[in-house]
Amino acid sequence: MSMDRSTALKQIVTFGPERELAISALVNFGYDSDEELFEISESVLIGVLKKYIADEVTSEELEEWANFIECREDLNYEKVEGYIYALANPILVGMIDKDKIKQMLKTLNAT
Repeated sequence: MSMDRSTALKQIVTFGPERELAISALVNFGYDSDEELFEISESVLIGVLKKYIADEVTSEELEEWANFIECREDLNYEKVEGYIYALANPILVGMIDKDKIKQMLKTLNAT
């Protein structure tokens, strides 16, 4: 089954069921992109953070996920940039743990 770039990005960013296939598919597309194909909205971020709380995603995976988002031109994460930065840089901002993620979720749900 072939997967387009936009679908591959969505699977990777949302930890979707076809994530592994999407990672393989993304290799077939050039790294640079003239357009943003997927937006990391607050609801996408909340969904991923809830997967961490439910032990479906590890803190290492969460950090890798945030780093992946930061280095992609085809992803728009403007609305949640501060959260992505914090998750991508635990050594600078503080290690990822459930208390921190619960606080992030509280803040996100309050907006």
